[in-house]
Amino acid sequence: MKKLIYILLICWCSGKSQDLDFNNYLLIGVEQAEDLTAIYLEPLSEGLAYGLTGGWFNSAVSKKKWSIELSLVSNGSFIPSDRLTKDINISEIPDLEVLGGGDVVAIPTILGSKESSVTLVTTVNDEIVTFDAPTGIGLINLNLLPTAFIQANIGIPGDSEVALRYFPKIGICDVTLGMLGMAFKHDLSQSIGILKASPIALAAMAGFTRLDAEYSFQADGFVTGNNQLAEGSLNAWVFELMASTKNPIFNVYGGIGYVTGNADYSLKGTYIIQTQMEPLVFNDPFDVQNSASGLRVNVGGKVRMGWFNLNLGYTFQGFNNLSLGLNFNIYNPKN
Repeated sequence: MKKLIYILLICWCSGKSQDLDFNNYLLIGVEQAEDLTAIYLEPLSEGLAYGLTGGWFNSAVSKKKWSIELSLVSNGSFIPSDRLTKDINISEIPDLEVLGGGDVVAIPTILGSKESSVTLVTTVNDEIVTFDAPTGIGLINLNLLPTAFIQANIGIPGDSEVALRYFPKIGICDVTLGMLGMAFKHDLSQSIGILKASPIALAAMAGFTRLDAEYSFQADGFVTGNNQLAEGSLNAWVFELMASTKNPIFNVYGGIGYVTGNADYSLKGTYIIQTQMEPLVFNDPFDVQNSASGLRVNVGGKVRMGWFNLNLGYTFQGFNNLSLGLNFNIYNPKN
């Protein structure tokens, strides 16, 4: 089952051939490094906030009390082209220039290309230093940010349902990733007389997901040091009013909701910049924060095939998302 979450880890590893060397921004000072790193990581925060909040429910009808459904859920968030690069006005950053000149330059974000021809120039202790701008991890060249997980949905008293997602921290390459989440849905149809006999069900839901990640690396070149680690955490919420049909075999569903998320990234360890005058040493140099929020509208369909069902949905939001679920009814009480 852990192989599902390896999808994200492998995506990170695919970028390891190109150093995620945003630590080089320390050459221009901690404050400027924080600002540029926040810009570099912002699309990842936004894409994960939208992606991890998808696929919680595929029907407005709550499950029978104490029934259990186990699902394999995969989401693919399509990365907008304007999130692959970011135009930076270099003239607004003290002691920083672009080799070859120019004030505004397009620099890859973490979700952008592994290739970049941007070389930056700065002065450190009266020494002129050039370094390449960080490049992206080039997600399999499809501009797609994938997420995948195992989920359990349980019917509870009060015409309601809870859903749980959890993975202990596991690692591959130098990346460690773990996730947990919980959502609650209440079937409003049972409380609204006109909807009880209607072929349409109406429900309200709320979900929370937390993702924790670590990336261990060893900086080289102008910036060296030891015990270097990038830590990240993301908290994402979704609130939605959804509707669906009540057909026992094939159903359509949809909803309108709101997503909000915030991420925190920390650069840990010791970072040393060697200069002719004296070394510059940074310990746990900075923390950056990103946030994302926006409306979402989703539509989908579900078909039952005996003791399991399939659902496919599409969500229109900041990062449009395609969700596929394979759902197994593993316990269905008779009463």
